[in-house]
Amino acid sequence: MVELDAYAVDCRVYGQIELGDGRLSDELDRTAELLITDARLEDLVDGHVVEMPELAIEREEVCAVVASGPRGDLARRLHTRTTRVKVEVGPYRVEGAVHGTPASDPLGVVLRRVAWVPLTEATIMYRRGADDVTDEVETLLVNRHLMRSFRASKQPLDLPWETPRAPKAAGGAIDPTVASRDEARPKGELADPPSPSQPTE
Repeated sequence: MVELDAYAVDCRVYGQIELGDGRLSDELDRTAELLITDARLEDLVDGHVVEMPELAIEREEVCAVVASGPRGDLARRLHTRTTRVKVEVGPYRVEGAVHGTPASDPLGVVLRRVAWVPLTEATIMYRRGADDVTDEVETLLVNRHLMRSFRASKQPLDLPWETPRAPKAAGGAIDPTVASRDEARPKGELADPPSPSQPTE
């Protein structure tokens, strides 16, 4: 059993989960539902706490999880280059470092990940009732499918309560939903052709 420290769409979730073999990220990738024992939920609206001996929570209800438990094989680790990024996922704003191989664009890692994107030296900001909360963790696993924006941190971050429309994926930002649409397209089917008003090169 390992400790679980998670950020759900409407509450903070604490407890323990059974890992089996592998890392926490491996378990999150291969299961659609997390079974949590000794669960404690802290509501983001008013901070009230609910405790229960066992809780099953869908993976798509979890925005991010603090990495814990066994780490990967040191012998298999590669030298990486990092890029500081800003992420909006559910009610949370996250800043951290994403890693990629020296020859690749680290921002592209979000499109290649199955579901969870690891960020190191991460800062998570959110509101709990009337309070602004900031947590700092060594490694945070962020649910790619719930991301609303993912961009290099040198660019300004549009705050969700200041910008009613969804952020545009432009100027170096990545739209995480692109990979999901590509994954859903049958093999061999071409992307939508450009509209007549858009000249092709």
